[in-house]
Amino acid sequence: MHRPRPVLYLTMALAGLAAVTGFAGLADLLPATVILWLLLVQAVAVAVSGVYLQSVVTPLSDPRDDDGRRLRPSGAGRIDGQ
Repeated sequence: MHRPRPVLYLTMALAGLAAVTGFAGLADLLPATVILWLLLVQAVAVAVSGVYLQSVVTPLSDPRDDDGRRLRPSGAGRIDGQ
């Protein structure tokens, strides 16, 4: 069964972009305006991915279903011995 991993994929993409913009020799390879545009794209990508992941990933502190009802373990309503 394939399990979606949005956090992993977005983290890999942002890490790749950070590696490109953080490269020490980048100023010798690209004009300053291109570097500034890459940094702007990186900042926007981080902000957008944060908002997107907030709506996709289930928080562990208070998990809820799509209708807003609290999730609980399947055996939470049973008493031992029954």
